Amino acid sequence: MELEINIEDLLNKRRIESDRIEFKASWNPDDTYRSICAFANDFDNVGGGYIMIGVEEKNGIAVRPVKGIQEYEIDAIKKEMIGYNNTMVPACFLKVIDEEVDGKCILVLWVTTGAGRPYKAPEHVTSKKEKKLYYYIRYASSSIRANAEQERELLSMTDYMPFDMKPNFKATEDDISVLLLIEHLKKTKSRLSRQVLQRGVMDVLGDMQLLAGPPE
Repeated sequence: MELEINIEDLLNKRRIESDRIEFKASWNPDDTYRSICAFANDFDNVGGGYIMIGVEEKNGIAVRPVKGIQEYEIDAIKKEMIGYNNTMVPACFLKVIDEEVDGKCILVLWVTTGAGRPYKAPEHVTSKKEKKLYYYIRYASSSIRANAEQERELLSMTDYMPFDMKPNFKATEDDISVLLLIEHLKKTKSRLSRQVLQRGVMDVLGDMQLLAGPPE
């Protein structure tokens, strides 16, 4: 799986609003899942966000070279996430992408607007006790617990997803200009541009969550 946008653009907060990008020096499930919940709720309808694990930040700017995470940790984190995804209500499944930056491995969690929003997440997903669930939203560059008024607004957004984030179940390959798609991906410097001809338009647009086959 590849990112739709170039990793350097994410690290430098280019093309994507800065409050949609969050850097984390290391894997902290409790803190990370509050942010996952907030991005999936997409309170401002901006299209979710990206969480980059293994990247330290100073004053909102990525520290280079990146800190990175050990390769053996990546599989362990992915396995942990399967269980943590199911602690959210409804369960939330996001894209987890390995990237190599500055000779180090990092993980990018790509969280799009959740089709099942609003989402609740435990305050501490790692807790062994009964978990209390809360709604989380993004406020500026932070993930915060929603207040009563914000909860009501979140509930009113049920089943609504921004137009540009909706898969088009009626579209077919014949409706897509391969040249325009490749041109767009080249402009964003995405490695997906090389996969359009290899994997096919439908597969790539499925990764981008812009077009998909008919629902089962």
